[in-house]
Amino acid sequence: MEAFLGLLFGLFVTMVLIPPLVRVSGGLRLLDQPGHRKVHSIPTPRVGGIAVFLGAVLPLLIWAPLDWTVVSYLVAGSLIVIFGAVDDRVELDYKWKILGQTVAALALLAGGVHFERLPFCGLEPVTPWLTYPISFLFILGVTNALNLSDGLDGLAAGNSFLSLAAVAVFAYLAAGPELALAAAALIGAVVGFLRFNTHPAVVFLGDAGSQFLGFSLATLVILLTKDVNPALSSALPLFLVGLPLLDTVSVVVIRLRNGLSPFTPDRRHFHHRLLSVGFEHHEAVSVIYTLQAIWLVLAFVLRYQSDALVVVVFLFLAVAVFGALYLAEARAWRFRREPGIGTVDTGSKERRNLALRRFRWLPTVAAQSVQLGASAFLVLCALFTANVSKDIGLVSFGVAAMMVFAHFFLNPWTPAFTRIGVYMAGLIVVFLLAPMTEANTSLDWLISFYLVVLCCVLALAIRVTRRETFQMTPQDLLMLFFVVAVPSLPLEAYIGYPVGSIVLRAAVVFYSCEYVLNRDRLSYVSLRIAGFAALAILGFRGVVL
Repeated sequence: MEAFLGLLFGLFVTMVLIPPLVRVSGGLRLLDQPGHRKVHSIPTPRVGGIAVFLGAVLPLLIWAPLDWTVVSYLVAGSLIVIFGAVDDRVELDYKWKILGQTVAALALLAGGVHFERLPFCGLEPVTPWLTYPISFLFILGVTNALNLSDGLDGLAAGNSFLSLAAVAVFAYLAAGPELALAAAALIGAVVGFLRFNTHPAVVFLGDAGSQFLGFSLATLVILLTKDVNPALSSALPLFLVGLPLLDTVSVVVIRLRNGLSPFTPDRRHFHHRLLSVGFEHHEAVSVIYTLQAIWLVLAFVLRYQSDALVVVVFLFLAVAVFGALYLAEARAWRFRREPGIGTVDTGSKERRNLALRRFRWLPTVAAQSVQLGASAFLVLCALFTANVSKDIGLVSFGVAAMMVFAHFFLNPWTPAFTRIGVYMAGLIVVFLLAPMTEANTSLDWLISFYLVVLCCVLALAIRVTRRETFQMTPQDLLMLFFVVAVPSLPLEAYIGYPVGSIVLRAAVVFYSCEYVLNRDRLSYVSLRIAGFAALAILGFRGVVL
């Protein structure tokens, strides 16, 4: 429950803070200007990291035990964000950045966050004279690797999301609730940020955010293998954070080979090289997401295998991926699509859908059915779900109040806050339904049947619509990965909740709401009212009743 609340709170805080931060970013001089190494063409706010930081740490202050480890992480993470924010404003020399990272890493080591076992050194703890320097280098390496990989919209955040999800799964499997809470809060914050960072992005992480994500990921990976589940392979961090580290190492090697400083900026990162061989922005991000997902699936499969096997498989994949890219560059190969692919062929689409569109009433009826189905699901589930806790009630009241405030005082951002409210309502009711459907087979079948019908109607509505309601984005690829992967994991016995069905149901509700919100003004307003009503009902039941 606390991990779910942490995810909700992180999502809520981040999505609420980003719009006002974007508004004041110009006055704070926190704008990322276009340049020859960058892929954006207009000045873009880089304040997302501040929102992500607050979304990640506030749940810890509320629900986590404030022991020495947590306090050291909060202090060290704050240092990372402070130095990163200053760098976002005045472009610090790399020596100052390394100084800030060094102080933060030392604070973390002082709090007991360091490796105890190392690959090929057996199961016994290794001398601190060796583990402390390696832990220090690991923290700095991952921090800078995530920072340097933040070159495309959604790239660093999406990769962090995948790695943090893996950490949360491993933590749950080993009954590590505090680590799961920290990972879930970060996941919520990252998801909230990705809503604004999917290409074309309206906000960037900035150095503050990308360094904080890398620093946090390094911290959680160390704690996972040190305290939560020491039985995991000591080499497993290679798969959890290896892709950005490999990218950084390859860039440094190329620069040194060319007689340049390792800190010289260029366009030799993995994502830049994918663009250079013909991948478009979203395609390059999707390729890296896919590779990261493969890395993490292998991490799960090999989690208890020998260090030697983990390292061999990792090196084989690294050579295969980077070798293939090198050969593509050497042979001037380019990823090209046939003319017309990637654009909407209106004529062929009309011919494919002609049989359905003979029924002139079908597009309207299908769209209105999705609208009614999604709205009814939110409100009815809010009315009849059991055991709405006070924490859930307070969160629901807070989100409902935010929607009202945005409507009257933040008019340009009302659609963004409407989405926050609707998605939060959907997540909460799906989560609260889980224990009820587990205990009542008939109710489980009824809810599943309802959502299957809603999904079919949604597919029909998209099929017969005369305009493109959806465009596949890398963020949808992340959702697809979770829908496929999570139900396959043995999490229910450890968590006590049917995580697979929660993810599947949340996906149906999410895309149904997204369709309705994108359709027309009347549909948008009706779903906004339904989302607000669901949140108000949940808040009343959790706080008042």
